[in-house]
This record gives sequence, structure tokens and C-alpha cells, in this order.
Amino acid sequence: MLDYRAEHFYPVRLDEVFNGRFQVVAKLGYGSTHLIEITNAPPSRHPGAKNIRQLLDSFQVASPHGTHMVLVLQVSQMSIRDMDTVFMKGAGFEEEFVKSAVKELLEALDFLHNKVQCVHTDIHPGNLLLGVDDNAVFQQLEEAEFKSPVPRKQLGDRTIYLSRLMRPQVGPLLLSDFGETCLGPGPHAGDIMPIMYRAPETLLHIQWSYAVDIWSVGLTAWDLLEGRTLFNARKEDGSFSDGVHLAELVAALGPPPQRLLDRHRARALEYWDAQGNWGEFVPIPVGKTMEAAKTKLGDGKRTMFMNFLRRVLTWDPYDRPTSGELLSDPWVTS
Repeated sequence: MLDYRAEHFYPVRLDEVFNGRFQVVAKLGYGSTHLIEITNAPPSRHPGAKNIRQLLDSFQVASPHGTHMVLVLQVSQMSIRDMDTVFMKGAGFEEEFVKSAVKELLEALDFLHNKVQCVHTDIHPGNLLLGVDDNAVFQQLEEAEFKSPVPRKQLGDRTIYLSRLMRPQVGPLLLSDFGETCLGPGPHAGDIMPIMYRAPETLLHIQWSYAVDIWSVGLTAWDLLEGRTLFNARKEDGSFSDGVHLAELVAALGPPPQRLLDRHRARALEYWDAQGNWGEFVPIPVGKTMEAAKTKLGDGKRTMFMNFLRRVLTWDPYDRPTSGELLSDPWVTS
């Protein structure tokens, strides 16, 4: 990967034993995190607790480049984003799969927001993993590695292994990656969320809370169904732009309410005049309304899905329903 820096990663070797109890038997992928603000979710009978990827243990390990924190996490399969890329070829998933995933995501958020009281801030298909109901699938992986080791190459002080591809099996959705989580309802401040998933309040530098996760649910549902993001947020040269992103929101949602712009007048005046009229220096995309957005669904199902999106994708975070309220949405329950 382009931003790979060897000192940020521990040079793991297959068969290596960590902390006297954990042995590496196969490589499924790679990843990193720079901040941990939430550890293990407390025991709970809440239905959404099962959809939070559990932290089972942690310890430190030394390498030539320093000390690394090792997190032992609940075993899982690939992310739903990778499933779409590898197996669906970027075409998105069938509606029933999407509804099931969204329902489990909403249950996870209901648990996080109401029981744990934290804001995830980084919800997207890449952080939604497919769990497993039966660990036997990993025993098969271990046997395959023993019989036919994956290709590898030596690079300096480390061995680079090819990741093993697993064909997805049925399992629960697991919300993962709590590296950017904020504890407490807030309001919080600061730059959060992947660029194309940013909620209006973050673009407008307004304090935020649980509602940013609800915004992400809507964009995630769209991505899973259509295999593409709803908003591009890029200029013609490919660079990201808040102005372009806000112009896309105006096209899709209509103008924002003045009460929202009044919460950070200085920021709002960079794009709107004092009366709330959009500046002309960034053109509003033509034909990019929510009604004009094309989906793979037929008319009846499309109407229900778009009504769901309309409830979730609102300018004002105070107008967005909670995760609990969305669990009874007609599209989710149909």
C-alpha cells in the first residue's frame, strides 16, 4: 500500500507464538489503529451487544522499531466492503441482505448509544465485518496452510505473506474499529468521519453527537445496495473539497435550515450569504436530487427505501431519528 511504513507494523511470522498462548497459523489480512478510547463492551443482554466486535485480550510486543500494542479481537471474516469488491465485483448486494445488515447495525448502535454511551464516528462498509457462527471454518484454514503454504517473500527483516481468501460464510454482522470512538454523549467537537461520509454538522464545524452515526447508517445502506457512494466530494481534478461536498448536499437535500447555519455563522458565511442563499462560486450539481438518484429497486421498494434515507439524511442532526426509532422503520421491518 502507498502509505506503508515498516516501523508502524510488527513483522509477524507464521507459527510465531505471542504472550505464551497465541500462535499465528494463517494470515487473513492486515490493519492498524493509532488510538484506542474504548476497550471491551460490558456484558449485556441488549440484542445489539452481539454485533460489537469484542476485544478479548491485549499485550505489548517488542520489535527492532519499538514496542507495539497487540489487540486480540473476536475472530471474524472479511469486511462487507471487501465482500462487495471481491465477490460482487462492486455491484452491491440484494435488498434483503442490506436490510439485514442495516438492522444489525442499528441494534449495535442502539447498544453503543444507550448502554455504553459512546459515538463510533467511523461507520462505513469497511468497518462492518462478517462474524462466524462456527469456528470450524478456521480449522479448515489452518489445515490448508499446513498442506499448501501461501506464497511469501523476504523483505529486509520481515517476511511478506499473501493473505488467504475465505469464501464468506453466514454469520452475524460485527461493528469494528473503535479507534476514533468518543465516550459520552457530548456534544463533541473536532474533525471526524471518512470524507465522503461526513455529516453536515461536521462539515459546518458544529458540535456533534450520536446523530453523526445515524447519518452514516443512511450512507452505508446506500453503498451496500448500490455498490457506490452517494456523495463524491471531489473536484474535477480528483481532490476532495468541502465546498463540492456541501453543494452535493444542497442538490440532494435542498437548502439547509437557517437555524443550522446560525450555529456557526463564520463557517456558514464561507458558502452561504447572510440570508442563507448558496454562493455561486461552487455550482450546485444539476439533476442530483434524492428523487433522481437511481437504484436497482422497483418502484414500490424504491419508495420505501428512499423514505428511509430521507428520515436519516437530514441537514439538522436534531431532526434525525434514533437508532431505536429506525428499527421500526417500514423499510427495515418490511
